[in-house]
Amino acid sequence: MTNRIIVVPDVHGRLFWKEPVKKYLDVVDRVVFIGDYLDPYNDEDGLADDIYQNLMEIIALKQENMEKVVLLKGNHDQHYASELFNELAGGTRQDRNNWNRNHEFFKQNKDLFGIIHKEEVNGIPYIFSHAGVTLYWLKKVNDNLWMLPDNKVSIADQNIIDRINMMDDEHEGQELLSVIGNSRSWFGEKTGGVLWADVNEHSIPDAPDVYDLNHVFQVFGHTRLRKEGSMVECDNLAMIDSRQCFIIDGNRKERIMTVREYEK
Repeated sequence: MTNRIIVVPDVHGRLFWKEPVKKYLDVVDRVVFIGDYLDPYNDEDGLADDIYQNLMEIIALKQENMEKVVLLKGNHDQHYASELFNELAGGTRQDRNNWNRNHEFFKQNKDLFGIIHKEEVNGIPYIFSHAGVTLYWLKKVNDNLWMLPDNKVSIADQNIIDRINMMDDEHEGQELLSVIGNSRSWFGEKTGGVLWADVNEHSIPDAPDVYDLNHVFQVFGHTRLRKEGSMVECDNLAMIDSRQCFIIDGNRKERIMTVREYEK
């Protein structure tokens, strides 16, 4: 069972991850990056080569700590990794001048990345992804891809986590990963998928008792928060896209907190 986890939200070329990860690497059980390594915001612009080098350093960290470091992809990674995803749901701020280089990078390093990851801390299943799993999207996946009885689909089940990760290898799976919700597109569906769901599309506290979405604690990013180190937290989720590293410690009462708060 895992007891202590460092979580790194959307990077977008920023360097905020380096100091906390270096400091805690040897004392935590896992370090989870939740994606979006490239494509800086316009008001945080940086040199493409520097941003790419930052990603190379994250890859080196993973390769030196294969079991401890978990790298997940976000929509700003998937639109380089998959031509189909890029066609259906390519995001803004894409580095078109270096698209081929980035595409080749994700192709060569595909085995180092996942879509979703599960850990258990104090008996609580923590589910990590870039944008979170919504009831609507998980039902859509099951109805169109898996076609399992509803009572066989639990987001707390490692088999379902594995099935979502395997969607990255399937044409239909890639189409489902490309689902955008109506908070992000005029033509969007009720909610986006695990790479695209806006925090406003999550209604976990009101979700029916199905797929066990209200029996896990989801941690994700994707919806930028203006205040550094802030988060949106409710009973079953924390959205942490705020340019600071967070920590989960089974010995603390808080389910998740920033590393800065943890050190006070």
